[in-house]
Amino acid sequence: MQPQNEWKRWNESAAVPGVNEMNKIVPGQQVPDFSAKLADGSTWYLSQNAPDYMLMVDIYRGYHCPRCRQHLEAINAAMADFKNACMDVIAVSVDSAERVAKSYAEWDIADVRVGGGLSITDADRLGLYLSHSIEIRPLESPVFAEPAVLFVRSDLTLYGAILQTFPFARPKIPDLLEVPTFAAAQNYPPRGDYVLSAA
Repeated sequence: MQPQNEWKRWNESAAVPGVNEMNKIVPGQQVPDFSAKLADGSTWYLSQNAPDYMLMVDIYRGYHCPRCRQHLEAINAAMADFKNACMDVIAVSVDSAERVAKSYAEWDIADVRVGGGLSITDADRLGLYLSHSIEIRPLESPVFAEPAVLFVRSDLTLYGAILQTFPFARPKIPDLLEVPTFAAAQNYPPRGDYVLSAA
């Protein structure tokens, strides 16, 4: 089957066809509170974990995603650098506690806080792209959030975001580390805060 025909078939089988209005958090606005169940069984809430300077919330697709494993293992290897840059880190997905435990056990991510149980409602409120599973990926969750990185300031407002619709072309570790270091060195304000007025 030609790729374009396969894409057409997947599009026709999408749970919500057509164009949907997405939620969007404007930089400088409060990030909606959400929770995640950590690998140790505790529950993490954004509202209870304001960073001293900046928090990086790394949204990953789930246990089924080999690119996510590569990305999180790279973050794990650089945790000392993130600490030196005054940036806290948490990785979150919609995965069940069982799938998070498998990721934590099988991937080299022991130094990264990893949580699952992000609700689809909260994922939507965060402005994330969502995907439904396809039969060529049997381990996928029925619906899951695509990769994203949210940079949250100490007052729990959004500094910036990277939103993706697929697992590849992930930001490299030096690019992620540049966010807090450049922001601090240059006193650089959030950008992307211009909003068009309603017609």
